[in-house]
Amino acid sequence: MRFQTIHPGDISHLMRTKGAVLIDVREREAYQEYHHPKAGSCPFDHIDTWMCSLPKNRPLIAYCDYGSTSLMAARILGKEGYEVYTVVGGIEAMKNDGIC
Repeated sequence: MRFQTIHPGDISHLMRTKGAVLIDVREREAYQEYHHPKAGSCPFDHIDTWMCSLPKNRPLIAYCDYGSTSLMAARILGKEGYEVYTVVGGIEAMKNDGIC
């Protein structure tokens, strides 16, 4: 189980220094309503469908509304060999910190 929790302020650093891929694991409707501009939509309910299309040679940063769903996604992805980070507090914390 390889995953770590990070704070919203760490996102840009990981993307810049490690080439991390940002994924939004909320439902598509929530993603369409509001999301980080560099995030791809990867709804948790369809993780089996999109997981194999993610790069294993780059870290992943997962977020959801408050952090619980992205934590579940990070556990699954970590078991499959991905380097995964999950954002504590999710998109709500990102909004509060002015990240998106």
